[in-house]
Amino acid sequence: MLPVEVKIHNCRSYDFLASLFRLQNNELIVERFNKLPVSLNLRPDKRIADWVEKTRRALTSGIKERLSTFFDRESFFALFLTNHIKAQSLDEPESLIDYLSSLTDRELTVNFLCSGHGYTEGSSVLDPSLASTSDVDLVQYVSKNMAMPTKQKAILLKLCDNPAEARKQLMHLLIWYNERIFRTLPFDLETEIRPSLERMTTLLQEMGVGLPGLLTGNLLEESRKEGHSTSISLSFFYEIIMLKGLIPSLGEEILVVGHKYLDRVNPAKKKTASVVDLFEVLSSDKNLRILSALSKEPLSTTEIALSARLTNVEVTDYLSQLLRYGIISSLSDNGREVFSVNPADLSKRVSLSLERLFGESS
Repeated sequence: MLPVEVKIHNCRSYDFLASLFRLQNNELIVERFNKLPVSLNLRPDKRIADWVEKTRRALTSGIKERLSTFFDRESFFALFLTNHIKAQSLDEPESLIDYLSSLTDRELTVNFLCSGHGYTEGSSVLDPSLASTSDVDLVQYVSKNMAMPTKQKAILLKLCDNPAEARKQLMHLLIWYNERIFRTLPFDLETEIRPSLERMTTLLQEMGVGLPGLLTGNLLEESRKEGHSTSISLSFFYEIIMLKGLIPSLGEEILVVGHKYLDRVNPAKKKTASVVDLFEVLSSDKNLRILSALSKEPLSTTEIALSARLTNVEVTDYLSQLLRYGIISSLSDNGREVFSVNPADLSKRVSLSLERLFGESS
């Protein structure tokens, strides 16, 4: 019997948004594949690459501009809609578009801000002052707290300055894409993800509430708060990446998981490969920058991004790697998740891994 705290919820709306992200950021996901440990032997789906190339040729200049604005790799503002799919029963793209049209200007502004920063713990929206009508307050908040490049900050300010126009532009993109592209996909999404869905369901039966820890890399996660739940959805287009969302007002975490993601985080392999993978992780420049930032004090995702000069998107992906190999740990600090590293423990872990590696080789 499946636990009520963790559920699998699949519908076309998740991959509708994921396909738009993939269309804009195919090179990012290919880059993620290239940075995986060689022992995993994972490769991007050539059919998706061909679809991306063909579809991009069919896009008008206006659609390309909107796609870049709302689904950029550093600031995917439109992906805030992911958090609302299950809560609002938006299973089809048409219902997702209708929901977008129903949001007030302020709700849209708050969601744009949250897409770059994250929801505050215990609240469904940011502090009201952060969605203020004051241009000065908004500029100060975005400049100080948003971990994204200057260009994306400028786009965010523009979206928040005229949310009605932003809604119009986003709706035009989604409607055009749904009618011209998504309805005629050369893939049967349900068939494509079925093997991974069956595997995920089996893992859920075996692991129960421990499954989210496997997916996020936080296997030492403390027991979930009473009433907290996790919703897991499989995505064909995300392949090996995972999008993590949160709806604090409902106590619900959203994990949209690429259909090859389990092969990345839970592969069947020899111990030697696992040890070598650990050293590959530690050799990454971005991981080392994160560890350097954490060596000073525990930090939140956004604080790490600002300190290490990375974006929230990059930090989220690399944190899951570091957590999975036990290099860092997470804890709750006054209702917010922070991450820390213990240099002595890390040094001991590396020494044990070396002993293990040479012991197997002898």
